[in-house]
Amino acid sequence: MMVVLIVSILAMVAYPSFMQNVRDSRRTDAQVALTRTAQNLERFFGTNGTYTVDTANLGLRPGSLSEGGNYVVTVGPGASGIGSSYFITATAAAGTTQVDDAGCTVLTLDSRGRRTPDPTASDCW
Repeated sequence: MMVVLIVSILAMVAYPSFMQNVRDSRRTDAQVALTRTAQNLERFFGTNGTYTVDTANLGLRPGSLSEGGNYVVTVGPGASGIGSSYFITATAAAGTTQVDDAGCTVLTLDSRGRRTPDPTASDCW
């Protein structure tokens, strides 16, 4: 009975830490999706002279999910409009463990390379 008690206490301590490590490692799914989408937007701009919000033209998976399916990726116009700027958002997909990733459920990248949450103030990036 003592062994069961010790094992259960260890599991209670280790499991939350393990799950946070899983969430941390899956954040790279959002980072890759944001970077790849930005590269595709720049390629599209080079060919067409404008950016696009049509994710099908950017090589994103159906439903605009990230490669690992942990984030929903959306593209919107930046401050000066979609013709000359963009704003990409990766939001933790419902039903994934990423929705519990405190402070890092939404990551963004814009046409100026600005990222949120601020990489100097958080470890999301």
